Amino acid sequence: MWRPMTVEALSDLDLAAWEEPDPGAEPRELLEAWLRYQRHEFLRKLRDLSPERLVEWSIPPVELSVLGLVRHMTQMEHVYLSWGLGGGDQVLAYGDDDYAGGSITTVDEDLLRYFAEVELAERAIAAMPSLDSRGGGHGRPLQATLVKMIDEYALHAGQAHMLRFAALGEVRR
Repeated sequence: MWRPMTVEALSDLDLAAWEEPDPGAEPRELLEAWLRYQRHEFLRKLRDLSPERLVEWSIPPVELSVLGLVRHMTQMEHVYLSWGLGGGDQVLAYGDDDYAGGSITTVDEDLLRYFAEVELAERAIAAMPSLDSRGGGHGRPLQATLVKMIDEYALHAGQAHMLRFAALGEVRR
């Protein structure tokens, strides 16, 4: 049975399933579309989870929660995209405490930090003239960076999927 999201930072999101990107798109458009798609799929794993369930380490002995994955992806957005492409100061918001960190009291703050980092990342991507352009932070080409982030999201969305089922105590698609 569906119940409304209880996390304020997610209350306005459309978490309905999306169609996969058009395979006939130009390479840059296709890679950016897959990144947006994978971000959306990742966020869909948060639906139906209360703050208590978001922070639960639901598959013992693994010290990992869905919120921990959000915190990790915040750092990946920074390392590979906003700082990685845009340059400036590299600031790891959570240090080594991304996966296992977070609490019921930090859920909205952590989610808002994630959305802010995605916004910075989108600006950094848009500023890159071509897929061959190199990032001002890590020096890698945009194309390789987008592929890396698509891979990061696919991996961690799969983990979030299993953690979500365990936290809910049922398979809810």
